[in-house]
Amino acid sequence: MNYIDITHNPFTVETTFLINGEVPAEGCKLSSYRESRLQTWIERLFDELSQLFNGDDRFKVSFKGVESDYLDVAEAAQAARNRGMLVELDWVRTEHTEVRLDKIRELVDEARSHPKLRTYFNDNAEAKTALDEALGNDFDVCVVATMSAGKSTLINAMLGRDLLPAANEATTATIARIVHNGELRDRFNAARITRDGERAETVQDAELELIQQWNRMEDTATIELEGAISAVRDRDNVRLVLTDTPGPNNSQDENHERVTMGFIQDSLRNPLILYVLNASQLSIDDDRNLLELVGQAMRKGGKQSKDRFIFVVNKMDVFDPEKGEDPKEILERVKKYLMSNGIQNPLVYPVSANLTRLIRKPGDLHSRKERGDYSTMAELFEQEPCMNMLQYMPLTSRVSMALADKQYSRLLLSSGLPAVETMIDEYIDKYSLPHRAKRASEALSRVIEMGLNEADLTDQLNTDERALKKLNRELEGLQQRRTRGFDVDAYVEELRSNEKSLPSRTIDTLVELETEMNASIRKVSNGFSGKSELSKAKARVEQASSQLRFEYNRLANLYQSAFEASQKYVAKDLQKTYQEYVLEIFEDYEELEFPAMENIRKSVAGISLNLDIRKVEVEREQVVVGHRKVSTSRWYNPFSWGDEKSVPVFGEEEFVDLAKVWKSRKTQVDAEFTNLSRAEVARIKEGRDQLVDQFLAFMAEEFDQRFNELVESVRDKARDRDARERAVEEGRALREWIATFKNRLEATLAV
Repeated sequence: MNYIDITHNPFTVETTFLINGEVPAEGCKLSSYRESRLQTWIERLFDELSQLFNGDDRFKVSFKGVESDYLDVAEAAQAARNRGMLVELDWVRTEHTEVRLDKIRELVDEARSHPKLRTYFNDNAEAKTALDEALGNDFDVCVVATMSAGKSTLINAMLGRDLLPAANEATTATIARIVHNGELRDRFNAARITRDGERAETVQDAELELIQQWNRMEDTATIELEGAISAVRDRDNVRLVLTDTPGPNNSQDENHERVTMGFIQDSLRNPLILYVLNASQLSIDDDRNLLELVGQAMRKGGKQSKDRFIFVVNKMDVFDPEKGEDPKEILERVKKYLMSNGIQNPLVYPVSANLTRLIRKPGDLHSRKERGDYSTMAELFEQEPCMNMLQYMPLTSRVSMALADKQYSRLLLSSGLPAVETMIDEYIDKYSLPHRAKRASEALSRVIEMGLNEADLTDQLNTDERALKKLNRELEGLQQRRTRGFDVDAYVEELRSNEKSLPSRTIDTLVELETEMNASIRKVSNGFSGKSELSKAKARVEQASSQLRFEYNRLANLYQSAFEASQKYVAKDLQKTYQEYVLEIFEDYEELEFPAMENIRKSVAGISLNLDIRKVEVEREQVVVGHRKVSTSRWYNPFSWGDEKSVPVFGEEEFVDLAKVWKSRKTQVDAEFTNLSRAEVARIKEGRDQLVDQFLAFMAEEFDQRFNELVESVRDKARDRDARERAVEEGRALREWIATFKNRLEATLAV
């Protein structure tokens, strides 16, 4: 038996391994995982252990870490057993993440109330932003589906009341944003947001009829609802935000499709996606497009990239086992369908959202039809063992235990949706809470470092008069050196001469996007060859139009991601430029015997540039999206069949030369995609310029003042014994307070 000890800390993202009591060698694959999230390597762990031990597949694993990570280890261990390995697994429990986050919140409040540390928070926008985001409670869940999947019914079932329009037609024309508020137990407040961003109407205790009315208004962009989502358990640290987006074939605004795609493509924030499929109708082109996008997103990252997509197979109640319609066979078809669209090893969760909705809806509010539907479904799910949806779900032991604790009725559990709702809680525990705790602790650590540096600096002033006089002279020289100033003009000229227009990683991304754009157009072009009957040609054109629109929006979202990434790269480069400048000021003082000078340098280097990326607002150029008409077609549908007189007739059939059709439209298609590329590249460059302008303004207007204030403060204390003694005493008190505070923070994060 091979003994493997693993300790994983998701808050500091540190992992330690012991192999038969020994630390693995540096060249060992396990050593490369020491600073990686568990979810990025756990699926490969046992295969790599097998290689390490030359096929000796007997492992006794002891894992120390949080429960959500342990469950992933347990899942990997079971997969290894299924492959024939002998795996024993023990878990050393640690404190729950939510408890730790509460403690971190208390530490943050304490630090913010401290007179010294409070100033560091106020002066450092980066630390303040990181803390605000880490301690913000919102957690996004996006519900995605194409037409007729029963998405609105599913959301109404989760809400516990009928608020979103649901019918056989395209009803969800706007974006609905539903915020959980456990205090509003008996009502949902609602607001209608127009396309201009204005809150046109607000109402308390909204009803379905009002939402239907708002949904039909052409200027409605978003409907916001706030109330108690019955499917969600109240948490102090999490506020669920459920977003219902129109399907790509079902929107009054083409930008809505881009919003839906943006949730799928967002690998930075990793929102949870409930992808709702219609069990009785799988093959839809729009569905295929979205699923291919999902497949791309799932392949990009580790386990989290897979876990954040939950495939919900709805409308399982339409099948009749007495007619030989086996749910297991139906779900196998769904899996094959997903795999054919690039989803590897899909995990599917069958539900009857309508049954869940009717169970939760008070019986006296059921319509005549609903009473009949409920009676039929209840009989089906209660009398047919194969209609218990839980038996087909790949649930973790934790989800199964949580469902048992909720004491739901057997019928409600059989409907399947409560299990999906419980999985949302599991995802929050596994990914959202540890990530937030990590970000908050990192921000606190930066503030602690600034406080320790100030304490060190004042402590080093506790020296003899002769040394202090020498320090004074050195400070005068330092100020004179600083008067040379940061040469703004020279820096701008350097940017131009080095053609340092954009970070290299941004340039690489833009080249990749250009390549993808050309490949997308070629893919559509390849479908236009030979001659075709008019009816088939029209269908081909409609398919091409849909594909072009989808590719356009997909690329637009990728350009947005490139913009956000570029802003971070630019800010990092500017920070590096600033640090190099500070080193240049202090370069002649490296060999001096004054530790105080090094602490002054650290203090100067620690001055926050406060490059607030969020303030950089660069409007997207309004590349034609559904507003300007080209002939009789929108830009993404550049094929006009309005003039059928020009279509040649062969015998009794009308035929179309597809190559000629594409050739006549290709120039326009190329132009629209090129316009998108040019506009987005210009926006990225403008965003870069705004950050550079912020940096130059800081160097020209703020740096001198803050530099001189720091140096004068040190000089005053060096000259005035009483002031110096007070500062030294305050510094020592600060050091003691920080030491205690730091120990508490480290204890909170320890596993």
